[in-house]
Amino acid sequence: MQVHPEEANSDPLSGPNENRTVRDVLFIVLMLGYMAGMGYVSYIGITNGNPYSLFYGTDSWGNICSQQNEAIKGSNLSGLDMRTKPYIFYFDKDILKDVASGHYLDSTSKAICVSECPNETLSSVEEMQEFANGTNSMLCQYDVPVSQYYSADPNSTDTCPTLPIEETTEIFFRCIPQSLTSVLDKFGDVVNSVFNLFDNDFTEKSYADLQTYWKEILYISSASLVISFIIIQLLTYTAGIAVWTVYILMILGSIGGIAFCWYTYFTQSKTQTWLIISIVVSVVGVLLLLILLFMRKQIALAVQLFKESGKAIRKMPILHIQPFITFIVRSGTAAGLVYIFLYLLTSKETALNENNGHVTKIEDPKMNYLLAYYVLGFLWMMEFILGCERMLISGAVVRWYFLRNKDDVKSPILKSYKTMIRYHLGSIAFGSLLIAIVQLIRIIVAFIDARLRGAKNVVAQVLLKILGCCLWLFEKFLKFLNANAYIEIAIHGYGFCKAAKSAMSVIIRNVLRVAAVNSVASFLLFIGKLATVAVVAVIGLEVFKNKELNYLWLPITLACIISYIIASSFLSLYEMAIDALFICFIEDCDMNDGSAKKPYFMSAQLMKYVDDSKGKNNDVPAKKEVKE
Repeated sequence: MQVHPEEANSDPLSGPNENRTVRDVLFIVLMLGYMAGMGYVSYIGITNGNPYSLFYGTDSWGNICSQQNEAIKGSNLSGLDMRTKPYIFYFDKDILKDVASGHYLDSTSKAICVSECPNETLSSVEEMQEFANGTNSMLCQYDVPVSQYYSADPNSTDTCPTLPIEETTEIFFRCIPQSLTSVLDKFGDVVNSVFNLFDNDFTEKSYADLQTYWKEILYISSASLVISFIIIQLLTYTAGIAVWTVYILMILGSIGGIAFCWYTYFTQSKTQTWLIISIVVSVVGVLLLLILLFMRKQIALAVQLFKESGKAIRKMPILHIQPFITFIVRSGTAAGLVYIFLYLLTSKETALNENNGHVTKIEDPKMNYLLAYYVLGFLWMMEFILGCERMLISGAVVRWYFLRNKDDVKSPILKSYKTMIRYHLGSIAFGSLLIAIVQLIRIIVAFIDARLRGAKNVVAQVLLKILGCCLWLFEKFLKFLNANAYIEIAIHGYGFCKAAKSAMSVIIRNVLRVAAVNSVASFLLFIGKLATVAVVAVIGLEVFKNKELNYLWLPITLACIISYIIASSFLSLYEMAIDALFICFIEDCDMNDGSAKKPYFMSAQLMKYVDDSKGKNNDVPAKKEVKE
């Protein structure tokens, strides 16, 4: 007796398993506990840190520039109102040279908050006093009147900076001596010289254009949502034409390239160079031809799966908003976590020098471990949100695939939500934790590599580069495995480990199909993105052609970049749907044989592909052994 998937039991022949149990409970409990720990770490950061000290800097008495400060016991110049003094000025300019060379700032150097940075060289006490009276920016210690500047040793850095005071530039609210900004100036000169090939006032005119027409840019960029939707619908109907056209062109190109090279070799002087080129092109061309001919059936499957993804999503149109919900949730979560992370970075112990009242911030060794703990939690949360999106879309597509009547869609998205929340949050937490751990190790390796960049240990640097590349590849593999494991979970209700093992088995047994499906899907989705950008560019030309613009290309280019990002987010839905349909197809072929007792769940088009494959070299997925 055939069983409808919506009424399915644990029988693997009936489609997605409905008799599920809560899986990987330990990891959702671990995640909740970990998040509670992050809450405590956040409390420590918010209590002891202040992110404004990163932006504006802190003077020698613990005052944060541009802020109203609280007094620190024992420091008579703390607790001052610095809201009119946003810039930090260092008495000893030489210490900044060490910072420019990659060393940490000397905390013993005196620094004050000022209203303005010196925009000219001050060589005498009189010039310094004139600057203070003219700008209301005092360059000596706060309790020293202007009339008493350098009343002691003129070369002392005790209450006033050393003379001469070099001209400075405001960079990130720091007064940086002109001699230290020469590298930045040279870079800026190069950039400006490139742009000035077109116009000497490029920056000012560009800013004016963007300020005037930013609304039009947003309107045009927003249109990419509708455009990408229309284009993807067209691609689902014309996917075969596009892919097979490129397929034929690649074959003709390979043959033509080989023929051209040998023709050139024989008709010219038969040089050794052309002989080598001809041999290399021939070897590569023949290999490409063999691959294309051998992969023909796999490409046909990939094209059909792309078409099926369009059908599935048309039956569940509400899925279109899921990538944007994920984007909003991820962005909001990331913004909040990064903001708290800034508190943690500035959370240090306060140390008071009783001799001069100076306040310094001392690094707490434990804070490095808390930062690593927090970063891992941040990465875990980001991957967990992506994993939930994967599981949700996979669950909805799986339910659609295993319907006998694919027009009879009954709340697959809502059911997918319920199933995910009730049974599989632990599995998602497990999979996302693995990726987060690898990402954290990559960050640590990159940090160590950056710290050793100035050292002479070349071997260590090379090994770190190799390790970084290996970790990057391993992370990509884990993400690929996780995506397919979530699909297996959506079908069978497995725990994460069993699902990953099953997904790995499917991938190994169908490695050529995996390569073909991923390649064709990536190619078609890339066409969709480019087509969206092209249409947006045409609309932009039409909108801006009669506008008073300094540079017509600037707003159009910006609109195209935004449109590409929007289209990528939108089309990621189709990529996930194709992955889910592929695993469903393989599982369908594994579970069923098309007989009256075990009919396929696949559509008539996919069934035709299977029938054709059976008649030609039996090119259908190999049956996995099922133990009785």
